[in-house]
Amino acid sequence: MDIESKLHHLTGLAREKSSERRRTLLREVTDLFFEETPKDGSGVQKQFDAVLSTLAAQTAQDARAELARRFADAPMAPRGLVMQLARDAIEVAAPILTQSGVLTEDDLVAIAAEAGEEHRRAMAARETVPERLSDAIVANGDDETLARLVANDGARLSRGAFETVTRRAETSPVLQAPIVNRADTPADLLGDLMSVVETSLRERIMKRFETLDPAIAEAALAASHARLEARIASDKAIAEARKFVTTRRMRKELDGSLLVRLLREGERIKCCVALAELAGVDHSAAQRALDHRTPDGLALICKAAGFDKALFVTLAILRGRTTSNLSADAQGLGALYTSLSREDAERAMRFWRMRKDMQAA
Repeated sequence: MDIESKLHHLTGLAREKSSERRRTLLREVTDLFFEETPKDGSGVQKQFDAVLSTLAAQTAQDARAELARRFADAPMAPRGLVMQLARDAIEVAAPILTQSGVLTEDDLVAIAAEAGEEHRRAMAARETVPERLSDAIVANGDDETLARLVANDGARLSRGAFETVTRRAETSPVLQAPIVNRADTPADLLGDLMSVVETSLRERIMKRFETLDPAIAEAALAASHARLEARIASDKAIAEARKFVTTRRMRKELDGSLLVRLLREGERIKCCVALAELAGVDHSAAQRALDHRTPDGLALICKAAGFDKALFVTLAILRGRTTSNLSADAQGLGALYTSLSREDAERAMRFWRMRKDMQAA
């Protein structure tokens, strides 16, 4: 019996209403496909596609999951079936989305825009992820999905995707290690993260800059500064705050006590501008130090600027990121500040100050 006759015979048996019989038929048709794989685009392949798609739609999820595993890495798998399985429940779709070469780039981009988060997460783990698919995943995915994508060395990211992930990483710890550890992350975007990542990641960024040609490092830092400053250039409140700080500096009233007073009075923007001026960093670094969930950035700035421990602890508490146990918080903040050496702080600050100086030049 030739392959078409066998397929016709099995199709006739598919009228059986028993779910177990349909499962058996699905397996038998699949076995037949792999025993005598038809040519791509042939009429026989189209018949297989129609029969397998119909049977799959009428069988239980675990049977469809088994089917997906068998066809996941099959280069001649029927396209209609593959598309059907790719949009199924993630337990079925995962092997297709992570492995199938039958899915085109257009298919994957469309699925990334339409399907659920787990489907995007599966695609982010493909051996190779082209830029267009990465763009679609970044545009629609959550932070966990983006972290998986960025950690995948086989994923190609466009400049736009890098910028989006970096911006989100400023407030998302789950994205910080993947974007910092990635070898092709643009240096200027790493500069954006200097004041928000944990110490070990900050060290990685600094080592990356230290290996760069000085001219390239300077250009990257200048670009980082320009981009971050552009976000606030049109902010009238910041412009007014800068006038206020300039006046206080001329009156020789720009000091730690002014920072404390401004925070206590709720003048956060003015405090941020004053801190940047006193420490010699750009506004973005100061703003992040005051707003970030951890006090690390503020500690670096204060230590490098030569502020005493009491001033740092007061600023850290007044910024509003502490618990109800102020005594314990103060002790913890004091211990953090004591453990941070002036040399380490200066090393980190060198990059922020360079960033500001390069733009000013």
